[in-house]
Amino acid sequence: MFAVRDRSAELDVLPELVIDGLGPADARALLGSAISGPIDERVRDRIVAEARGNPLALLELPRGVAAAELAGGFRLPDAAPLARSVEESFHRRLDALPEKTRRLLLVAAAEPVGEPLLLWRAVNQIGIATEAAAAAESDGLLTVGTRVTFRHPLVRSVIYRAATPAERRDAHWPTRPTPRRIRIGAPGIARRQPPSPTRT
Repeated sequence: MFAVRDRSAELDVLPELVIDGLGPADARALLGSAISGPIDERVRDRIVAEARGNPLALLELPRGVAAAELAGGFRLPDAAPLARSVEESFHRRLDALPEKTRRLLLVAAAEPVGEPLLLWRAVNQIGIATEAAAAAESDGLLTVGTRVTFRHPLVRSVIYRAATPAERRDAHWPTRPTPRRIRIGAPGIARRQPPSPTRT
C-alpha cells in the first residue's frame, strides 16, 4: 500500500482508493468538536472554506484564537496558504511551552529513528529531565510510547526550522551513536594471522 498526490499512467493497472477532503457537514462537525465556546457562523464558514476539507487544518486553525474573536469578528488572513496557517498554529503552541520542553522537542526532532530510550539518554546528557516531555504530551504535540511520534510531520519541521544552527548542532550531538572501541586481542575478537611463507 502506498499513497500518491498525483496520478500517473503507470498506476492505472492498480486498484485505488481516492481519499477526498471532508464534506461541509463533516467539516463543521469536526470544527465544532475542537471549539468549546460559541463560534460565529460567518467565522465557522470561513474556517471551513480555508481548510478545504483538511482535518488537521480544521483542528489547528482555531487554536490560539481568542474566544471573543471566534464568537464574532475573527477573520483569517486572505493571503496565507493553508500549510503556513497550520504552521503558525504550531508555532503558537510551541512558544507557549517551557524552555526545557522546547529543547526536548528539538532533540526528538533531530533523532531520526523515534527510539524512546535514545531520546531519554540524549536529553539526560544535556541536563533535561524526562518530565519535560509532559507539557508537550498533554498539548498533543508529542507521544512517547513504544516509539516517539509527533502529532504531524509539520510539527517536527516547525521545531527544527525554528532552531538556530547552533541549537541544531547541540540537538544532534547527544543523539549520535557512541563509537565502540575494539581492543586488539580482546576475547571474541579474531586476530588476522599473517600469511605463511611459501616454500619453494
